[in-house]
Amino acid sequence: MSALATFFNPDSIVVFGASEREGSMGALVMKNIVAAGYDKTLIAINLKPYTQVFGVPCYQSLAKIKQPIDLAIICLPAENIAKVLKQIAKKKIRSAVLLTGGISRQKGATRAANQGIRDLAIKLGIRIIGPNSMGVMIPALKINASFAHLFPSVGTTAFVGQSAAMGSALLDWAVGRGIGFSHFITVGAAADVEIADIVDYLAADRRVKSILLNIETLPDARRLMTALRAASRTKKVLAIRSGLKDPVPAGLKSRDRVDYRFFRRAGVLEAESMDGLFNGFEILNRMKPLFFESLAIISNGLGTSMLALNRLVQLNGQLADMSSIKDALKDITWYQDEIGFNPMVVAPNTSTEGYRSLLQMVDKVKGLGAIMLVVTPNHRSHPMRLAESLVPLIKSSRHMVLTCWLGIESVREARELFDRHNLLNFDSPSEAVEAFMIMVHHERNQTSLRETPPQSFSIQASNKATVASLILSVKQKNRKYLTWVEARTVLEIYGFNLVGSNFYTSQQQLFAEPDQAYPVSLRLVHEAYCYPFAYDDNPRTRWRGVVISINDFNELKGATQQLLSDQKKLFPGSKVLGFGVQPMRRKMDSLVFSMGLTRDSLVGPLVVFGEGGSTADILADRRFGLPPLNSNHTRKLIYRSHAYSVLSERSDNPEKDIEELSTALMAVSQIAIDHPEIEGLEANLLLLPDHSLLVLGVAINLGKSFPSPIVPYPIHLEESLILKDGQELVLRPIRAEDEAELKLFFERMTAEALRFRFFGSRLNFEHRELAAMCQIDYDREMAFVAVDQYQRIWGEVRTWKDVNTNEIEFAVMVDPEMQGKGFGSQLMQRMIRYSENEKAIAIVAEIMSDNEPMLRLARHCGFEQVCQDDGVCMVKLELRKDAVSTG
Repeated sequence: MSALATFFNPDSIVVFGASEREGSMGALVMKNIVAAGYDKTLIAINLKPYTQVFGVPCYQSLAKIKQPIDLAIICLPAENIAKVLKQIAKKKIRSAVLLTGGISRQKGATRAANQGIRDLAIKLGIRIIGPNSMGVMIPALKINASFAHLFPSVGTTAFVGQSAAMGSALLDWAVGRGIGFSHFITVGAAADVEIADIVDYLAADRRVKSILLNIETLPDARRLMTALRAASRTKKVLAIRSGLKDPVPAGLKSRDRVDYRFFRRAGVLEAESMDGLFNGFEILNRMKPLFFESLAIISNGLGTSMLALNRLVQLNGQLADMSSIKDALKDITWYQDEIGFNPMVVAPNTSTEGYRSLLQMVDKVKGLGAIMLVVTPNHRSHPMRLAESLVPLIKSSRHMVLTCWLGIESVREARELFDRHNLLNFDSPSEAVEAFMIMVHHERNQTSLRETPPQSFSIQASNKATVASLILSVKQKNRKYLTWVEARTVLEIYGFNLVGSNFYTSQQQLFAEPDQAYPVSLRLVHEAYCYPFAYDDNPRTRWRGVVISINDFNELKGATQQLLSDQKKLFPGSKVLGFGVQPMRRKMDSLVFSMGLTRDSLVGPLVVFGEGGSTADILADRRFGLPPLNSNHTRKLIYRSHAYSVLSERSDNPEKDIEELSTALMAVSQIAIDHPEIEGLEANLLLLPDHSLLVLGVAINLGKSFPSPIVPYPIHLEESLILKDGQELVLRPIRAEDEAELKLFFERMTAEALRFRFFGSRLNFEHRELAAMCQIDYDREMAFVAVDQYQRIWGEVRTWKDVNTNEIEFAVMVDPEMQGKGFGSQLMQRMIRYSENEKAIAIVAEIMSDNEPMLRLARHCGFEQVCQDDGVCMVKLELRKDAVSTG
């Protein structure tokens, strides 16, 4: 059982500080619990000699209570918390909600106080929600252990937030709209239980269909990312950030899009405002799947249809292609010469049957995402009659239909009818288009979880170790930056070509070089220059410390003295490290780009890209993405930049250039994954006429290790597998590019083998399902595939980790040609070793009772089995009998 289960399904609750004193926290909480109708054991604790509080038995001490207690609600001053936690630990109560507020209003002091509570909770073996929590509400179980002013009805949406104020506002809005909740929780300062922990719990609850999140801080971005990615695969998840202003990462103009990129990689729709969160929640809960991003617009007025079209264009939306039905539309729609066949403008007096016929026709168009219907009332229209006719049609349509009833008086009944039937309808065309784009963004986020990209950048382990050794040596010298030579070495190891350079540590060494190949450029290298993004908001005005087009020795000496003089004035405290000399490169036919790494204080490393060079507005054009990046991600990063527009105009082979830039960005991404100590990296690259890239300069600095929130491909889990007949395979984690081979693997299976594996008949596997099997979150799920030199899959063993119970579930399949050779046993042993390393307490599986080969294999590997009457056998292998769940 999950360690969080007693928070959300307690058989008994005790309230510390319970009281009938008007306005007190204890009185508010007790009133709420009693009013909600909680029908299990409820006990009050108060030091005063009360016998009851609001009809609930009251005791002065926990020691006087004999029966076991699941959940403690603490409504006491901060100074009493430690004492009470020790008391409940002695009573073996493992869950507590701290409603105590005002522990500290200063951010630093709050962190220290929270750490004290966390340390004590760990020592005592207690899980804690709070402090500063509004409480926990589970309407279906009649639990209202909170000080909320309202209690919601039962629903299928869970709300998890940090801010009690935001939670209270959302609750009021939801109750007013008749929207119910499965769970309503605020974690407050989150000294122990964090939002990620609760999201994990809710993700496993089949009653929860969608999750709303209010997030103020990201104490552990990777932990939250993993939880969100797991939840968003099966539920609709929306989030809104609030709280204090976060610092802007170095090299960026603002932090505005960092959260958006974080949530998008998690498959979560981010809202920018409370209205956006509420609207997004309502839209996603009513939407049908959106398989394409195109919109068909139907209206009984030209002006209203143009309002919709203009808003769609402003939001970069896409019109659906109606050419397949244009012959049928010629006799139905107006203004075809002016606007074509989409929007489709029909006559103001179009009959109910006319609308129905047109909707049915459009609903059959291939490549369509959704339909928007705009109805303007007039003396020849009958909105209510039309609405009654459209309700069953819209409910049964293949595509989402967004209806806009313009006006108020004449369409009031039509809107109310649609509301009663849970059909989306809007007051204006703009609102309807904005709703459609919310669906588009949600589907894009979901696609980012399922996509199947080509293979990403790879590097030999020995080269990775060389860079790691270099970084370690720099840290041992108490330096936070890499020198000119060290930074160039890192990029060379990761496959970059650098412009030929000579580095001199002194003037004497520089002037002693008689054979400079003039013309050259001279760069003064000093400590401040070794840090990336060492410029203010206007990079064009920064001193670059370089002189170009030096033609002879006398010019070299003069340039040296000038650079030293300027550096002394501009950077008097920056130590001179040496001089870099490079041959001049003609840039007339070349483009300069900037790429590298920066770090967000909450999310971690970001890969940046944009225009480079002295004339570019580097900050304005710089775009970023979260590593690890594959070629799909890097291409999208390039397409978002102004640099792409320049490249498209000036390149004779843009596709080749984008491929080169994409490969370079994947290398930068790999640097971030391999070496999380790198805090910043900035490189300027020249794109030459032959479509190759040349690094002109690079700067790298170090900081504390901060891994990416997205778990990368675990290359360390790859190993060789020798079969009994001597055949050698590679056993490795599955990769996104294995989709085609996985499909062929399933196609080679017998119908019975597929039935055993998937508990039902399977004829084919679609891209979405296969992509989900290959594009996995390695932190929660693992699939080992055994492949030969041609990457053919001969066997697969897959595991799923239940973070609430700390058990691992598995499934295994072997190619028919490999059966009977002990191959399945080898796959099972690898899975068991992996599960042990993951510190799981047990491995479990459900196996059909007539799948005797699999049951025999499980018995051979030490699994115990229990077969049930429903034709399913449960098998289990205990790994750590003394362990407890970690949920």
